[in-house]
Amino acid sequence: MAHDRLHLYKVYQVGNRSFSVYLEYDEQTGESHPNYPNFEERPEYTEEGRPFTTAVQERCPYAKPKAREEEPPGDCSGCKWFYREHTRYDPIGICLCDALKRTAKSGTEEPN
Repeated sequence: MAHDRLHLYKVYQVGNRSFSVYLEYDEQTGESHPNYPNFEERPEYTEEGRPFTTAVQERCPYAKPKAREEEPPGDCSGCKWFYREHTRYDPIGICLCDALKRTAKSGTEEPN
């Protein structure tokens, strides 16, 4: 049964939203791991139209390093647009890149 393999791991509060993360048991490895929301497959946005993202999500074309002398990041965790609300280790955050922001009324991306 699927519910026997899922156990609540943690509830993250981000941008006035709650995201429940469950531990998922992998029978092949015999280990459990957190199953974070997949915002690439199912995008979710703040009331202001900013996309939620996970730190490990693959970088987008707009990714910028936190410091000029650094190489572009490989994932959202190293991007200057990735905002972690509580600690520098938060696995779920908000993308502050204006290119990915949606307008509140139309639900579409704003033109650049």
